[in-house]
Amino acid sequence: MKRIYFLLFQLILLHSSVFSQQNFSPENGDRLVLLGNALIENEQQFGFLEYKLSSFYPEKHLTFRNLGWSGDTVFGEARSYYTNPPGPYDLLISQIKAAEPNWVIIGYGNVEAQKGAASLDLFKNGMNQLLDSVEAIGAHAILLSTIPQISAGTKDLLALRNKAYSDYNQAIHAIAQRRRLAFVDVFDAFTTTTATEFYENNGIHLNEKGYAQLSEAIMNQLGLSRETPTIEIDAATESVESNVPVNKLSIADKTRNISFQSIQNAPSYPHRANETIKVKGLKKGTYALSMDGKLVAVGNRKAWEAGIPLAQSPGLQQAEQMLKLIREKDKVYFQQYRPQNRTYILGFRSYEQGRHKEGLAALDALILWLDDQINQTKKTKILHYQLERLP
Repeated sequence: MKRIYFLLFQLILLHSSVFSQQNFSPENGDRLVLLGNALIENEQQFGFLEYKLSSFYPEKHLTFRNLGWSGDTVFGEARSYYTNPPGPYDLLISQIKAAEPNWVIIGYGNVEAQKGAASLDLFKNGMNQLLDSVEAIGAHAILLSTIPQISAGTKDLLALRNKAYSDYNQAIHAIAQRRRLAFVDVFDAFTTTTATEFYENNGIHLNEKGYAQLSEAIMNQLGLSRETPTIEIDAATESVESNVPVNKLSIADKTRNISFQSIQNAPSYPHRANETIKVKGLKKGTYALSMDGKLVAVGNRKAWEAGIPLAQSPGLQQAEQMLKLIREKDKVYFQQYRPQNRTYILGFRSYEQGRHKEGLAALDALILWLDDQINQTKKTKILHYQLERLP
């Protein structure tokens, strides 16, 4: 009997742990900070993670700040100005506080793991210290796993490195469980047989495809995946089946011209077809589909019956505009919090060009404007479809 109670107790603990790890639900007005090493810093070149997280909540105004720093550790060792104080760790904490986060996605471990098992306890202490600081400012933390390397000097060195990354991942997971935090394990997303396509030539850093893969893996782990919009119309019965709202369906029987409206969010994937249209019951001929007055697809009756993925649509234009704004905002923010000549503006030679510090503060207005533009661009759209039979 005691054994049964013990097993039930273990199940309850497991259930509560899983529930707490999946509990990611930002509120309107929240700010998400991305913190970590090169894995985080280089993401701002592409903006896929911000795009996916922000567009998943079209009704919420969310803002993002990227505080990644190449070569950084949980002790902020890469964040060193030419003055002391502040020391690197103090600077790290001050930057987090200045960003005013509600959520902090933390991606550390790849740099520390290169020192092997001897530094694992030091890393765990540093991670807990960092999490204490994040908790003290009232922000929620989400812990990100390391990613593997795919090449090194020798096969033995590669195996040693990846074993260390795996060990550090277990430590990060254990910390997340103990502190009831979300742990996002993306390691396996980069151990596929085609993983080389996700990396730069050095086999360590991700390329554009890699960051698209990373953002998708994070969304899946957080339970934020969305179905690809599919609209299936039967022209003969004037009926529609769809996983997105469709209304005002109108079919001209003699010509089989069809019009309708659909309400959709920004596409899940900004660079590929995100929607499929199927139409059966058409008369023989070739049909052109327009969305909001713009031609997006042409096909014969058989093609429409099989379904045509829309590779050109207002939704993809919306996605491209949103990504453009995200990348511009990240670029401006990077210039503000990490100015190229920071030694002369903020460091020990600030007596020469310290007056430019006011110029950095003035960038706040532009960053906030770009934040607003991103959130306006991602809003749900009412799309007007017109399928017409060509002469």
